Amino acid sequence: MQTRISKTTFKTVEELLIQAQFLKYINLVGVMEDKQVTDGIVQQRKQFVDRIEKAVALLAPKEFRLITQRYLSQDGNYVKDYEVYEDMQISEVTYYKFKKRALKKLADILGISTEGPYSHWCPVCSRGISSERG
Repeated sequence: MQTRISKTTFKTVEELLIQAQFLKYINLVGVMEDKQVTDGIVQQRKQFVDRIEKAVALLAPKEFRLITQRYLSQDGNYVKDYEVYEDMQISEVTYYKFKKRALKKLADILGISTEGPYSHWCPVCSRGISSERG
C-alpha cells in the first residue's frame, strides 16, 4: 500500500528543511542581522535546527543520506535531485520513492501531517499524541 502525502504537506516539510539548513549555517558563522537579534532568538533558531536534525536522524539510513545531501548540507541550496541520486547510485524512480517516503515520515514525526486520524509518538517532541486531524 502506498502512502499518500498531500502537496501542501510535501512543500511544508521541504520548506522546513530548507529553513533549518539556512538557520544552521547562519548560526554557524555567527551572522547577526542589525544587532537586533537577541540571544533568545538565536536560541530558538538552534532549538528549531536541533529538532529538525533529530527528526531526520530517525529516518532509515538511505532516507537519512538523501535528506542530508539534498537539504541539510552546507551547499544544499545548490544541490539538485539528479546529483543526489547519481551520487547514491540509485535510479531516478527509486530516488523519488525514497524522497516521498522520507518526507512523509518527517511530516508524521514533526506532527504536520494532514491525513486523517493518527497516533503519533516521537522522541523529538517527547510526547505522544492521539487525535483526529482534519
